Amino acid sequence: MPAAHPLADGLRPGGRFDRWQPLPPRYLVADVDGTLIGEVQTATERVVAAVRAAHCAGIAVGFATGRLASGVAALHDQLGLDGPHIVLNGAQVRTGGRALRTWSLRPAQSVAVRDLCARHGLYGEFYLDDGFLVTDVADERVRAHWELVTGPPAGVVDAVDLAATTVVKATIMAFSPDEASFVVSEVTRLGLLAGPATFPLTPAIVYVNVTHPRADKGRALAHAAGHLGCRMSEVIAVGDGLNDLSMLAVAGTAIAMGQAPAEVQQAAHLIVPDVAADGVAHALQAAAGWRRAA
Repeated sequence: MPAAHPLADGLRPGGRFDRWQPLPPRYLVADVDGTLIGEVQTATERVVAAVRAAHCAGIAVGFATGRLASGVAALHDQLGLDGPHIVLNGAQVRTGGRALRTWSLRPAQSVAVRDLCARHGLYGEFYLDDGFLVTDVADERVRAHWELVTGPPAGVVDAVDLAATTVVKATIMAFSPDEASFVVSEVTRLGLLAGPATFPLTPAIVYVNVTHPRADKGRALAHAAGHLGCRMSEVIAVGDGLNDLSMLAVAGTAIAMGQAPAEVQQAAHLIVPDVAADGVAHALQAAAGWRRAA
């Protein structure tokens, strides 16, 4: 499948097109919000059909999301994705309802993130294996997020002993570009990874994912591919956000959504239409065609 072949319908060159040297795909992972789904929390019929076509062609399909596994359960059931899946912004790889690998925050790191939120009046969420704790249960700015994505929090983080609690990932929510930049800078100063992301239904919020220094979507994708026995040149990654850059950097075929920022499109080999035009379906259909032609 050399890059010199004509591109499938809906695909166009990205910033790294001239370095695209993939093998026929065996594994495809797609971001969720802004990629598999847009302003509705279920996939369109076209995306469902494209997932089935990829599966029938022999491609394993998974998602790569900042959400908890439970936060994508309905989508998982709708699409019948076989995985492996990347959740919590790369802090965990899952398959068959169990964790294959988890890169949790150390207790001291969780405490440092909580203290950062307290010092600057920031709203934060602390994700456990199942459920999450928050800095403030009365913050009305995030109620839509709870209702649409996560469900209600399990409690307040100050009510637990973080030194004895395993936090897999934290998320600090920023409500302006300046606040988002500040949060990213402060998280980086703590020696942790900051992965900013957005959600189509809550455009006023920037979700800054906070993970262990060795936990991002790229490292998680490499682990998932290894579990399947795939070379990275046999892997396709599709995403739309800055927190997808690490997986686009390591995938043999990196595909950006049409609405993705310029930095993401420059990091991709290929670009598909935006989420409203079912861009991910174009990627899935192309992958199925490449696999069948191998």
